[in-house]
Amino acid sequence: MQKANRISDRFIYGVLAALLIYMIIFVYLNVNTVERSYVFESYFENPAIDISKEELKEYEVIIKSENIIVPDNYNTGDVKNISRDLNDQREKSNENWSENKPSAGSEESVKDFEKQLFEEMGGNKPRYQPNTNAKTSDNTKSNNSNTKDNASSGGDKVYSGSVMVDWSLTNRNPHQNNNWYVRNPGYTCGHGSSGKVVVKIYVNQNGDVSSAEVSSSSGANACMLEQALKYAKKSRFNYAASAPKSQEGTIVYTFVSQ
Repeated sequence: MQKANRISDRFIYGVLAALLIYMIIFVYLNVNTVERSYVFESYFENPAIDISKEELKEYEVIIKSENIIVPDNYNTGDVKNISRDLNDQREKSNENWSENKPSAGSEESVKDFEKQLFEEMGGNKPRYQPNTNAKTSDNTKSNNSNTKDNASSGGDKVYSGSVMVDWSLTNRNPHQNNNWYVRNPGYTCGHGSSGKVVVKIYVNQNGDVSSAEVSSSSGANACMLEQALKYAKKSRFNYAASAPKSQEGTIVYTFVSQ
């Protein structure tokens, strides 16, 4: 019995000794780890920087525009918010240019339109003919004056730089000789929308765009493609009796991010 008790006591003492050794090792390792810890400076801290006026002047010299190096292929985005006929034979210039062509051929367009109306009436004269001798109201005069100004404005030079709308339709002008009628969606897609969309258009003799389809694009998103088609169909050209019933043309839209 005494022998069994001695074995039991030895077992208990052994367990206690093992626990004591384990605790000593645990404490040693933790203390040693703390003693050998390192402190790293954070690169994400943003302490306040106190710069004197003299130092600021030095920075101002460094960041002047002439000291900033810009790659040769950098696109400055300088695009005029205008429409231009790719078949325009006028002299190209960055100064004294006009978006619209001189209106020398506008009378011919009016005659063509009158001929169209005459043919649609079956060769008979229209039942109603306005009295040209009657006095018109001030509002009517103002509207006629604005239309005439839009149709007759134009110069002998065309802009030579980048524009938002380039179009081509052989031997055709925009309605009333006003390039506004070749509609421009260049700013309609907002921030981050920069690119080009080429639209193939089909124009009838009346000058309406009967159909349009995207021919190609560069950097275009869904909004740009949708707006290009929408505004192409809104465009309008002059009436031409000699034109094909469905004349093919092209409109190139350049979108600019706002």
